[in-house]
Amino acid sequence: MPQQNYLIKKALLSDGWAENVRLSVSDDGFISGLSKNANAEPGDQRLGIVIPGLVNCHSHAFQRAMAGLTEYQVSSADTFWSWRKTMYRFANLVSPEALQDIASYLYVEMIKQGYTSVAEFHYLHHQTNGTAYSSVSQLSQSIINAANIAGINLTLLPVLYMNSGFGDLALLDDQKRFGNSVESYLALHDEATRYCSEQNQHSVGMALHSLRAVPAKPMSEVISHFNRMGNQGPIHIHIAEQTQEVEQSIKALGKRPVEWLLDNHPIDKQWCLIHATHMTSEETAGVAKSGATVGICPTTEANLGDGLFPLREYLDHGGHIAIGSDGNTCTNPLEELRWLEYGQRLLSRTRNIAANDRERHTGSSLLGQCLTGGARSIGKNTGTLKVGYRADLLVLDEHSADLSGIAKEFVVDTLVFGSSHSLIKSVMINGAWQITDFHHANELQIKEKFISATRELRSQDAS
Repeated sequence: MPQQNYLIKKALLSDGWAENVRLSVSDDGFISGLSKNANAEPGDQRLGIVIPGLVNCHSHAFQRAMAGLTEYQVSSADTFWSWRKTMYRFANLVSPEALQDIASYLYVEMIKQGYTSVAEFHYLHHQTNGTAYSSVSQLSQSIINAANIAGINLTLLPVLYMNSGFGDLALLDDQKRFGNSVESYLALHDEATRYCSEQNQHSVGMALHSLRAVPAKPMSEVISHFNRMGNQGPIHIHIAEQTQEVEQSIKALGKRPVEWLLDNHPIDKQWCLIHATHMTSEETAGVAKSGATVGICPTTEANLGDGLFPLREYLDHGGHIAIGSDGNTCTNPLEELRWLEYGQRLLSRTRNIAANDRERHTGSSLLGQCLTGGARSIGKNTGTLKVGYRADLLVLDEHSADLSGIAKEFVVDTLVFGSSHSLIKSVMINGAWQITDFHHANELQIKEKFISATRELRSQDAS
């Protein structure tokens, strides 16, 4: 693909809005030139309002198939732990073929809503009895194939999952397809990496399910292995999502989860702590100081009744944040930003929590922090319109009723808080148009396969 050149009417750059931006995209999908207040040159394509694409820092693709199917009462005190039983049932029905079809459709949904990269926290590894597939990374390959079909940038995070709880508790029958030893995990990771190696828009990082599912010694062994190999990819972990997890950690380890992690590992910008909902002030300051990113998943955390992250306190310490769709009941990053802010408003009974002296527009502040933190969470040059960065961008519907005639400083606020429908008209990922005029080229076929796969899963679950 030869170099492409665009003249953009209004573009959101790292230092704010600019007009008449001339953007060049190289044949490898990266931004090779950018100038402000430019004139059109022969062959330039014209675009209206453009902002960077977002990173989804945390996804469990298979859970898209059960969206809406857990919203009924099974006890008088439903919690994350009762929801988990339903999730396990679905997890044990998913075949490699079904996973590919579900993830393909999910990723198209994400792209249409503004995600251009996704970190897939992937712990479906084996057959339901725990026996490995003949290709040990078969289910990881389904995820990689799905990303190719949809056209999204993928950071695959194969998950190490060893125990059912603190104290080296054996895996439950429903968890057997998640489980690996250190040796089998490294073999699976190596095979998935080889499968991914020829596709330069994709990468493979590492994930540790949680402190309750990965004992201290194996955790250190895996981290040390990747350090010896010179692997500088991202490391993600679920942590402090539930108060029960915090209580169990104190009992088993003598420390709170985040406290233990900070005390036992050199946490830095390579790490992304997923949720980190329940932290003390000391833990909050410690994570911010470490340089790690916290992956917040507002709609899933609300759906599961997890609690609210200490956002303002964390940001005041200079902390980095990213957003994720997690259980995929919502695939809209702008809605995640809205929920993130609104939860904090309800908690504090004040407004514009994420705004600050540098950026007084709340939507712009949220978007800017999550663009930077999202890129940080996957260790990639994305989330900014800048030379040397991926050409991942969103073209907004400038003729929509919501954006027509609006001042540029209110554009992002309107996206986050002022519209109930998508204002994203076209999406470029890695230099290629994946969405044009609100549509994906293969959307209908992908949707049909998703419907077939989920219909089969739901019928199996009902029986």
